[in-house]
Amino acid sequence: MTEVIVPIDPALDAALSRWEQHGRPGLPEGGFTLSRLPGRQRRGIYHADTGEAVIEPDGHILRMAAAPDRRHIAIQLAEHADENANLAIVDVASGQVHPYPGVRCRYEPMVWDAHSRTVDLVAREPQRLISLDVTAHRVTTTELTAEARVRLFPAGPRGLLCESRPGTPTRMVDRATGRHFASFPAVVRAVGIGDDVLIDDGTTLHVLDPPGGTEKWSWQDPALQITSLAVAGRHVHIGAVRDGHSVLLRLADGHVIDERLVSYRGAPAVASGVSADAGRVHVLIEAPALPPRIVPAVELLADTAETSSRENAAAARTHWHTVTADDGETISVAITSPVDIDGPTPLILTCYGGFGVPSLPVFEPTIPAWIEHGGRYAIAHVRGGGERGKAWRDAGRGRNKHRGIDDLACVARGLVEAGYTRPDQLVLAGASHGGVLVASCALGFPDLCAGVVSTAAPLDLLNLDAHPLGHHWINEFGDPDSPGGIDELRRISPLHRAHTLPDRIRLPRFLGIVLAEDSRVNADATQAVVDALRDRGGDAAVWRADRTGHGSNHLDSLHRLGATVLSFAAITTGPARPTTSPTAESTHHR
Repeated sequence: MTEVIVPIDPALDAALSRWEQHGRPGLPEGGFTLSRLPGRQRRGIYHADTGEAVIEPDGHILRMAAAPDRRHIAIQLAEHADENANLAIVDVASGQVHPYPGVRCRYEPMVWDAHSRTVDLVAREPQRLISLDVTAHRVTTTELTAEARVRLFPAGPRGLLCESRPGTPTRMVDRATGRHFASFPAVVRAVGIGDDVLIDDGTTLHVLDPPGGTEKWSWQDPALQITSLAVAGRHVHIGAVRDGHSVLLRLADGHVIDERLVSYRGAPAVASGVSADAGRVHVLIEAPALPPRIVPAVELLADTAETSSRENAAAARTHWHTVTADDGETISVAITSPVDIDGPTPLILTCYGGFGVPSLPVFEPTIPAWIEHGGRYAIAHVRGGGERGKAWRDAGRGRNKHRGIDDLACVARGLVEAGYTRPDQLVLAGASHGGVLVASCALGFPDLCAGVVSTAAPLDLLNLDAHPLGHHWINEFGDPDSPGGIDELRRISPLHRAHTLPDRIRLPRFLGIVLAEDSRVNADATQAVVDALRDRGGDAAVWRADRTGHGSNHLDSLHRLGATVLSFAAITTGPARPTTSPTAESTHHR
């Protein structure tokens, strides 16, 4: 693989380092938090009440689950950033970690028994049910059929077993009785609510009695995309997205008793997560230049006026701009700018646009660092994402995947027409699924932008099986074996577009970033795109991020990645007017 070294801009590098000093607090769960403290490189586990460290390992903690008596914590610990973890048990009093190398796991839920003696989970490669007696250090294995995907959820006396088979409803089994008590088209999450269980099937919340299977209540809102939820007593607190904006709701017996647009000190913010612990409900909130913090839900749900007197002076602001797509649909864009800037300026435009995942204006240190450089940062809500509910997702998936790419092109044109930037000042940047969209957009409409950065993206849509998890993406991008499917994929595949570009066309600069420890996407297609662009005289390169994976990463890895993207954008767009440094309590205007 041919790799390039991107010269790092010293001012951007320094600004990024300053903003990275803010930590990433974790929500309290079972008396503990999984957090990255300010100035630390990696995440550790801490007591929620005192902040005292339990463990700060060198590896990557993917998930934790505290025993009911809080004497042990089950964790999934990966040595590298490849997300391939092993089960381990932490003794809270001593901080000692007892690993179980034979139990491979990857974000699977873990379920403790009521006596805190055993913890169960579904291990992979091969799929099997693991029951670990933490006192005797004894592992019991139960083989599971390979034809069904099995998951456990911590609800009910012994948890729930969820069994999904292709083409059939997902079965829910109460492990305490062994009884199949309900079936759903899909199951996203399940939690206990009193003696009952709450199940999210992706469109509706259901509360059922596991022994009898009786439904107590159900609730749905088709315009809402739920991102997290927590149960406190009989109340369900929900973090969600409505029309592209973060909202917080509280339900009681299937009825909404509170709904608030999320804000913090008079400015719009994003509720990134919700948890209930020790009788209190906590919300993790953040915004592009507001580092994440934990706030009591009762404060966010309070009916208080948002007045300008509560806002702090700042050097960055976020506001919403709308662009009309070529079919008449309205596309929302969150734009973060220096407060004192006027006229076109270098702008980084990003999106995700897939799998029904909302792309929200959350805190990312590269954003305020880029603002200090004098640039703007924009996040587009293209079809295929989860910003406007299921219909918005379906409008940009499968055979409609081209719609999200065309939406992004319309946004780029709209930002230029509105005077936020110029084509020679615009860089498209996206990661994973978003990396496919920005690459396809830049190669399909090469006059739109000066450059494009595609990170960890499967850029050959005609060969998804070449990626470790590619078979899971067929329904999202489209099936090449369906009637007309191969033609649709050729229409949007970045690699195919790179091979079929007209001669003597001006091409945007292209940087393909691959992750050395990526266990989801391989690098071959990115190199193939770079080779095809170079054959046509384009300025294209591959940059390899060492010790970096598709999921959890240490701060030093994220810093190298962020500094490279920002420096590429700065080189591509030319000099911008630096601004004064934004404060950590930046004001955001809607």
